[in-house]
Amino acid sequence: MASIITPVKYSIKRGLQYLSASFGRHTRKPDQPELLLLMYHRILPADDPRALLEEPGMMVSPETFKLHMSLIKSLFETMHLSHWLELKDSGKQLPKRACAITFDDGWADNYEFAYPILKELEIPATIYLVADMIGKSATFWPERLSALITSISQHPDKWSHESLHWITQLQTSYLFNEKNTLPPTSEQLSEIIASAKSLKDSEVHRRLDVAETQLQISYGQQHAALLNWQQVNEMCQSGLIEAGSHTCNHIRLTKDIQQTVLSREITDSKQIIEQQTGRRVKTFCYPNGDYSSAAKTLVEQHYAGAVTTESGWNTAASNPYLLRRIGMHEDISHDRTSFLARISGWL
Repeated sequence: MASIITPVKYSIKRGLQYLSASFGRHTRKPDQPELLLLMYHRILPADDPRALLEEPGMMVSPETFKLHMSLIKSLFETMHLSHWLELKDSGKQLPKRACAITFDDGWADNYEFAYPILKELEIPATIYLVADMIGKSATFWPERLSALITSISQHPDKWSHESLHWITQLQTSYLFNEKNTLPPTSEQLSEIIASAKSLKDSEVHRRLDVAETQLQISYGQQHAALLNWQQVNEMCQSGLIEAGSHTCNHIRLTKDIQQTVLSREITDSKQIIEQQTGRRVKTFCYPNGDYSSAAKTLVEQHYAGAVTTESGWNTAASNPYLLRRIGMHEDISHDRTSFLARISGWL
């Protein structure tokens, strides 16, 4: 039965993609100026060791990214988000159909694989930097958690260690026990990370610190996870890349965050990036798409606009501090049809 159902489901999905790609929002003549914001995280080849520890929804291959950019250039007027906001705020004419490219987190692979393609095709983009992490060996807790779990899976007898109890109690389909010698799949890692988000960021980092120390685990990364300031400045000096703020420490800006912490994450991050690059930071990106009313108010005081993780297109009437984006990853956008279906506004 499964062998019959799977092809049928695939055919239905593919049919919907063809329909969306052929008749979606990007194919129509807009009544008013529209802005499509694309959200990327990592650009990595499938065989890159870094891809093994990353969530599927975080990656696009260089080949797929080049396809995306080629299609976008043929369909839209590409520009920096800040430029689009400046035109809107000044009352100047906006392009009927504009697209701005954004990258979250400031991954080193943005410089290695995305930047050369953007240069070749002359497409501007904004990279949202986590100010206090640029140029350092530290990385984000989802990657640390993935690396820890993958490492422990090679020595499953360690799952009984007290420093790992909080992980084994997460509600996931992966079996945390000494009989399971298989590392989690990328989909299972994604599920584990989603479950761990019930904890505060600082608490997850603290628990990972304890586990890594007590179990004497070292990951021995061959590649720097994040950009350094030299790479950032090289890209910014080209004029193609703008740096935006993604806070100082990638803290989710929920309502339980103290005002002093909000101020540091939102305003100090802007100052740090401006000092390091010598360029104004004009836009902000909410980590994980989370924001409180206090966070949004503070962002409004210091930036020209901000992006969320909510999916959709924007118009001149959109709230400039709650701009929608359409996220991209390999599985849902690996060819022309699936990419156009993704940006269509239907799927």
